Amino acid sequence: MTNVILVPECNLHKVDADCVIWLCSPADINPTVNNLPKNTQAFIQQVFVDEAFIGAKGQSILLHRPVGATAKRWLIWGVGDLAESLNLSFDHPSASHGPRKLFVDMFKYAISLKAATITLVLPCRAVSRSLKDASKQSKQEITLVSQLLRAFHFCCYQFEGYKSAPCLATKKVTCLNIQVSSKDMAAELILDKVLHSTLDETSGEALSADSALASGDISDELLACINYEAALAKGMGLARDLSHMPANLCTPMYLAEQATILANTYPQITTEIINQDTLEALGMNAYLAVNRASAFPASMPVIHYSGNHFANAHSGNSAHRGENNDSITDNGNSQNSKPVVLIGKGVTFDSGGITLKRGGDMHHMIYDMAGAACVLGVIKTAAELGLNINIIGILATAENSIGGDAYRPGDIITTHSKQTVEVISTDAEGRMLMCDALSYCERFFPHSVIDIATLTGAAITALGHTCSGVMSNSRSLEQALVKAGEQSHDPIWPFPLWPEYHDAIASSHADMTNAGKNSPGMITAGCFLSRFAQSFPWAHMDVAGTAFKYGTANSATGRPIPLLVAYLQRLATTQKSS
Repeated sequence: MTNVILVPECNLHKVDADCVIWLCSPADINPTVNNLPKNTQAFIQQVFVDEAFIGAKGQSILLHRPVGATAKRWLIWGVGDLAESLNLSFDHPSASHGPRKLFVDMFKYAISLKAATITLVLPCRAVSRSLKDASKQSKQEITLVSQLLRAFHFCCYQFEGYKSAPCLATKKVTCLNIQVSSKDMAAELILDKVLHSTLDETSGEALSADSALASGDISDELLACINYEAALAKGMGLARDLSHMPANLCTPMYLAEQATILANTYPQITTEIINQDTLEALGMNAYLAVNRASAFPASMPVIHYSGNHFANAHSGNSAHRGENNDSITDNGNSQNSKPVVLIGKGVTFDSGGITLKRGGDMHHMIYDMAGAACVLGVIKTAAELGLNINIIGILATAENSIGGDAYRPGDIITTHSKQTVEVISTDAEGRMLMCDALSYCERFFPHSVIDIATLTGAAITALGHTCSGVMSNSRSLEQALVKAGEQSHDPIWPFPLWPEYHDAIASSHADMTNAGKNSPGMITAGCFLSRFAQSFPWAHMDVAGTAFKYGTANSATGRPIPLLVAYLQRLATTQKSS
């Protein structure tokens, strides 16, 4: 667990910490150095001359026991014209990726120094003095703190793993102190306000009342930012842990257990586990086909998060079995009670089935349940923040294995929606799971449905590991997700679902095939899924390139949880105001 504490601003040489990180911009050098003692000034100025340090982006200097300083180490990290980068990020969100990577590299370096306490000295002069608009100034400072915290929590994450001998290096809790001005930043939070007081135990972060008082009138916006990032880190940590687990431990049954644990932990959450018999009775034949050769029985966990005031009467802390509860959906009669449904692809291991994957790539397929892990992480974050919105999370779980009962290329399957599918590839299994889960969603009268899946390698070909892909039957939903991606620095980019692309899944014997030939694979998959989402606003997010990175161990990122939480939070705020 990491700690984030607000501390009052003081001169650099007086900061007492294992490591002081001075975020240094060119405009920040002289004002900061001039406040140092004479001998420290001379020392720092000489170091800057020797190292040709001007505060340019990416420049760094590590000093041990600087002359006249209290801290053990100074890590002076150049950030360049940070004000310009933050300013650009409002209209050109991609500009913010530079600072984000800069901060990740910075914290990786600082944490590698084994420092128990890290104190951040922000380049406030570089940000605030260049702006006349106080509101914009405050937004930039909050944006800066938000990106710093996101990078810090990301770098502090560690997957424990399964080595028989414990690691020799004892894990230490890294405490991050953020220096803040004693003057309250009077402006609205760039992220919607989620906390109006200091944090408590449920926030997951330690923010002492003494430190808040010592720093003067700390704004609710800054405290809300810290709470938001702490909750987000919890959800992303859960998703990353699950994604890193091997398939013999993280089974469909294990994912169901995690959904039950959420219900046992948070009173806003209830969970129902739809078992194989019920799935068969529902006619979810495409869903069941994927799991047919697995040693594990089929199941579909459905998680209900009742954050809306209308649905608070329906709260509990235990898992249960059953069909849809009308107290959650209100049969669609109340706009505010309509849930957002999130469907996560949860293939705990994907061999490709009879359409067998190449052996050299197959071990990466433990990550094919990252969509389901994302849904669990989003709901955990929503519960931590207490978002005032109803969410239903569906984990479309299976293990795509090989055996005598495995479904085959050429099979024709009648789906839950009664549409028929000709199987071209058993390795296009994710869409078979998701299509039945999508049509199952109709009973909830959803506000919107978003599915999240590591669906196609074509997504990596098109967008690499930087950006997720989205396809939607609703322009407003698509734009809201793109905006949420910009706001959360978790970008997503839209792709078309034009009628011409649907030709690739035409079948001579069924309503459609489950894969195209010589077609753009990501779009073809979106076209397939769109046929099961015609009665509600729907978006498909292909996160094959962003949920993890091929060829890199323990590379799960927790994306697109930041995007989805930003979307849900904005929607909750809109519903509340309406």
